[in-house]
Amino acid sequence: MKKVACIGSEQFVLGFELSGITNTVITDPARLLDEVYKMKENKEIGIVIIEESLLNALDSHDRSDVEDSVDPVFIPLSTKSNSDNIRKLIVKSIGIDLWKGD
Repeated sequence: MKKVACIGSEQFVLGFELSGITNTVITDPARLLDEVYKMKENKEIGIVIIEESLLNALDSHDRSDVEDSVDPVFIPLSTKSNSDNIRKLIVKSIGIDLWKGD
């Protein structure tokens, strides 16, 4: 069974550690890509929850590389709701654009 991991700031990661997620990494934008590649190499991890503000600090090419990953899947979380991010996750997950008519 694949595991869930989390990458983010100390405050972001703490809640996931309290919920039982043990594969957590506290990082800053300067080291984020190194941590992402370590997560991609770990074949036990299937889902990585990543702090959206850290992800947004990456340049567009690196951010796209992270967002397009399917093994593991990186799920950005934020305190703000963004329908574009939800749309991308749905398309990646089920392969259908539910908002196509909009």
